[in-house]
Amino acid sequence: MYKVLLVDDEAIARTGLRTTFDWEGYGYRLVGEASNGQKALKWIEAGEVDILITDIAMPVMDGLELTRRTRQLCPWVKVLLLSCHSDFEYVREGIRLGAADYILKPTLDSASLKDVLERMRQKLEEEKRLERIVTEHERQQRERRKRADEKTLYMALHGEAAAMENLAGFQSDGQFVVAVCRLDGGPRPDGFGAAPLDGEEEMERLKSCLYEQLPDALAVRIGPDLLAAWVPVDGMERAEDPRCDHLLRPLAASATIGLSRRYAGPKRLAEAYVEAGASLEASFFDQEARIFHAEDIVAPEGREGPEQAKPELQALRAALAVGNLPRCEVLLQSVMERWIPSRMGKQDVLAEAEELLGMLSTYSLSVLPILSPAYELTRLRSAEEVRSVMLDAFQAVRDEPNRGPLPEATLHERIVLQAISYINAHYTEPISLQEVADEVAVSRNYFSELFKRVTGSNFIDYVIDLRVKRAKELLAATSLRVYEVAELSGFNDVKYFSKLFKKLSGMTPAEYQGLNRK
Repeated sequence: MYKVLLVDDEAIARTGLRTTFDWEGYGYRLVGEASNGQKALKWIEAGEVDILITDIAMPVMDGLELTRRTRQLCPWVKVLLLSCHSDFEYVREGIRLGAADYILKPTLDSASLKDVLERMRQKLEEEKRLERIVTEHERQQRERRKRADEKTLYMALHGEAAAMENLAGFQSDGQFVVAVCRLDGGPRPDGFGAAPLDGEEEMERLKSCLYEQLPDALAVRIGPDLLAAWVPVDGMERAEDPRCDHLLRPLAASATIGLSRRYAGPKRLAEAYVEAGASLEASFFDQEARIFHAEDIVAPEGREGPEQAKPELQALRAALAVGNLPRCEVLLQSVMERWIPSRMGKQDVLAEAEELLGMLSTYSLSVLPILSPAYELTRLRSAEEVRSVMLDAFQAVRDEPNRGPLPEATLHERIVLQAISYINAHYTEPISLQEVADEVAVSRNYFSELFKRVTGSNFIDYVIDLRVKRAKELLAATSLRVYEVAELSGFNDVKYFSKLFKKLSGMTPAEYQGLNRK
């Protein structure tokens, strides 16, 4: 129903209008009445009126002034002027001020009032229809501009200079942060980690929430469950929230967020994007927090990296090859203890886990049922989930019934395992690289390269390590003289043996023997 306000200084006139016309029946509702324009303004200012019926001649504030004020405050309101014959010049002024129509009081009756109100209603409905059309057009225009900016943002995030220049928001040197948001999914049906929410509806809902919270931001989808957002923070006081948590906290109810530092200028956008992605990776090691900051992330150059685990991985491979499962478990735990943010990044952990899975599957068919979901390691959300997969795979190796000799994975591994077996049997004798290469039927140079690649050690160092370990065993368990220990360990020069032993163990053979006797 359209809302009508009656204004006339004559109470009998207002009563006549109120009681002689079927307002409700014709689709109107009287919201009030007033004796002058000043008193009528409270309804106008509150925006509670669609149609204003007012007399022209009134004390305090006449109908013309009320018309002018109404058109200023509520331009949509239709004004119907009531006048006498002598008020025609006033009527003309009222029409100029924006009144929609007028009725002479002597000719006013229900039929004429109904006709005038109907014309006003039609105008109101037409204006609303046109307003809806204009509003929808403007909304579509804004949406198209937003979508175009989002596409440009996607290219700019990946370092395209032309794209950055085309984004109007980046023309100034205003400060901004980049956020990478990952939707938090439910549990996967296979039990391995959380399932990403790969759906347009969920991503659009997250983007809508972001735009509702930050209308000046821009966001673009960069993966099945990932959203990148450029968030302007220019003018925001650093003391208020230097880390900008309050901007994105509403999103953290359904997403995990990585935030870059503050930057200024379009040239830093791609850098900020990479930084925000690295911040999000910190959630791999911490499942409790929801917002992660670049300031807290350990720089890659400050980590150990995967190379530090190579000796342990080679030892694990060798222990698997001979079926020493207790040793395998110790080595596996040692490798996984390094999976912390101060020592390794997410990608390093996943690469190492993939290598471990491949290694375990080489030596047990029981691991294969685990591999199908586990090889989607990038979909696992935390280091703990990766550890769980590794322990399940190792348990499959340990629990495999009637397990015979462990199979070998590849030809070059079989060659090296055969060589190691030969070396272990002959290292106390004069043994050469050529001799072992001949034993496994490959060339000397090829065997040298292959042995280093599989074991992580060159041939000479491997043999020396075996001989020194044997010497330590003899020194600790027997009363043999140093030259006898050297000879039994494969060293034919006692001086060279003593010098090498001290270099590797920090003490002479005699000191080592005396220490163990004490």
